[in-house]
Amino acid sequence: MKPPLSVMPLRRRKRSDEIAEHIERAISTGEFKEGAPMPSEKELAERFGVGRPSVREALFTLQQQGLVEITSGTRARVTTPSGKFLAGQVATLIRRMTATSRGQEHMEQVRLLLEAGVAWQAARAATEEDITSLKEALDANTAALGNIGLFVRTDVAFHAQLAVITRNPVFIGIYDALVGWLIDQRTTTIHMPDADTLSVRDHTAIFEAVAARDPMRAFNEMIGHLRLISELYRESKALSEEILRQVARDVAGRIERERAAMWTAMPRSSEPQQAPGAPSHGKGGRTGGKAGCVGRHEAGPGRRTGTRAPGPRSRKPGGAN
Repeated sequence: MKPPLSVMPLRRRKRSDEIAEHIERAISTGEFKEGAPMPSEKELAERFGVGRPSVREALFTLQQQGLVEITSGTRARVTTPSGKFLAGQVATLIRRMTATSRGQEHMEQVRLLLEAGVAWQAARAATEEDITSLKEALDANTAALGNIGLFVRTDVAFHAQLAVITRNPVFIGIYDALVGWLIDQRTTTIHMPDADTLSVRDHTAIFEAVAARDPMRAFNEMIGHLRLISELYRESKALSEEILRQVARDVAGRIERERAAMWTAMPRSSEPQQAPGAPSHGKGGRTGGKAGCVGRHEAGPGRRTGTRAPGPRSRKPGGAN
């Protein structure tokens, strides 16, 4: 006989969640038009047979999802999907993922496929005006050689221009979300010798492929470029950590040596001042110690030790001792 299944009570769904689903469905079917104001909270409450607080909470949930816009004093309005909202949502995820080395690897894989695809689409969709804009971005990046801050910004701008050429708001939104991470990555790799020159070389090859309307070539040139940047980033991070670790060791060692030298150079604490005629407290220790006893009891008469040897007692007149 099978054991009875354990009882798992199901949580009742909140009314606001159900209302949000109904409103989202109305937006998807076109009942509530994009850009148009929605029915008032009162009308929605009557429609769903709930109180206005539940409607208000449902609208807030939809605002968090980017489906509606709420402005104080006016009706909620259905928003148009945009890359800007997507960028905000993805940027938060990227910041959390790239906080770990494993997350960095995942983002590098995503970037590899995303930007290679962007290069492919840019080569297919580019107009003469697009080619001119991309050439201007390349020239600005080339002119920034030797200026780290400006080079990083123009480097990122060149890649962003490729996303713009695709005319795909999803590509543009995702790339905008990547910008913060890309700037951090490029700021790290740019300190490697010849990293900026190699980037300009790769950017030139990518531009030429897009200008030739050769999607496959653009795809492969971008793959090669991003693999180079990824390896430079990994090596730069490893070298930076090792250099910093060695610097820490060197500084700690120097401080220890200086401290040891300081203690060696300091005079030893002086003994208390002795009263005139008092026994010497030399290396043998204080009188009464082991060395002091030897000095008093084993030294012969008249031999100088820590104290003067006693002389013959003077006789009293009459010969009596």
